[in-house]
Amino acid sequence: MTQKTVSFHTLGCKLNQAETDALRTAFTERGWTVVPFRQVADITVINSCTVTNQADRKTRSAIYQAVKASPRGKIAVIGCLPQVAADSISHIEGVDLILGNRDKFRIFEFLDELPPVSESPLICVSDENQDIFPENIFISSTGNRNRAFVKIQEGCANYCTFCVIPYARGKPVSRSFYDALEETKKLVTEHHYKEIILTGIDMGAYQDGTHDLLDLIRALERIDGLLRIRISSIEMNTLTDALIDHIAASRITAPHFHLSLQAGSDPILKAMNRKYTCQEFAEKVAYIRDKIPLASIGTDIITGFPGETESLFLETFRFIETLQFSYLHIFRFSPKKGTPAAIMKNQVSESEKIRRSRLLHSLDKRLRFLYASRFQGKTVRVLWESENEKGAKGFNEYYIQTLTGTHQAKLNEMNDVNIVSVHGDILRGRIL
Repeated sequence: MTQKTVSFHTLGCKLNQAETDALRTAFTERGWTVVPFRQVADITVINSCTVTNQADRKTRSAIYQAVKASPRGKIAVIGCLPQVAADSISHIEGVDLILGNRDKFRIFEFLDELPPVSESPLICVSDENQDIFPENIFISSTGNRNRAFVKIQEGCANYCTFCVIPYARGKPVSRSFYDALEETKKLVTEHHYKEIILTGIDMGAYQDGTHDLLDLIRALERIDGLLRIRISSIEMNTLTDALIDHIAASRITAPHFHLSLQAGSDPILKAMNRKYTCQEFAEKVAYIRDKIPLASIGTDIITGFPGETESLFLETFRFIETLQFSYLHIFRFSPKKGTPAAIMKNQVSESEKIRRSRLLHSLDKRLRFLYASRFQGKTVRVLWESENEKGAKGFNEYYIQTLTGTHQAKLNEMNDVNIVSVHGDILRGRIL
């Protein structure tokens, strides 16, 4: 019997990437062969993003590419774009299956229902705010041989004025504490993963009964063989001092904090409906650095938000310089239909957004080098992920790529490494 083939294409955030990895694993466990995107496949799965209008366009472009590459194969479009605007893609010729976020992990059920030839796609988009959440929305990803993503939370109720995610992902819901613990034990003991990345939309909102995020981390740290836990991202106002204190004393949970700032001026934060002021954000960063002086603190920045004048942009620029972030993720504001920000007055021109973005990217490059330079002569712990004839590379606990020229490094093992040189934002060291 000919083996069935599947290809994947992912747009958007790391959570989307992790969920695609989980689906890839599920297909291979069922005997499917994974082939590269834009090759002939029995089915192409496109995990969509709708956070910006450009993301919508990229999703549609991926559909057209898949249809052209594999005209006789099935095309499944899943995730956030179907959740909020299934009708925007249902008319595209060649699309066979459209699944929302609550339904995408039931894809095998729907594949069995697809006819050999269909004139219109099969669509299933469940209400994101239903009271019953299938446990398989928390399926874990094992797409990397060194680290596994464990999804512990879904949904968001912050309703930032620029963001469609609350409509695409629904209200917050947390994975069972004991299910997350058992799944992680299995990943470590049976599949030999050494690093676990906890993922979700609003990680600080994790709450299963009396168990919060800190309770879960404490329980995970007791798993034999688990060397590192990393929190993918967390909102500043849900990052507790208790969690920071725990990470400061931990040898397992990484001192890496991705805190989304979005803007460094209070008028723009208020217009965005962010739940903090610049002063409160700065105080949180100061608390982290007081407890963990070398902590990695990265952030997201949106430039060109409606009403952001040149003076307000410069406030943001100076605020970022002052806080000395480890790295920046920079996004030009894109008005998303259905969000309040899309119809706000005083929209910023695209050319101005591009100019400001370039300035921020230049600042990002400088900040990355300054942060990496602080590790000269210091010792870090590196989990080795790949190797070649020149040596090995991996990431340390501060989420900085680290290289060594020695062949003493063993993949999927962790070593103490003394840093001897810095090259941009990459470290080079010798194993101790």
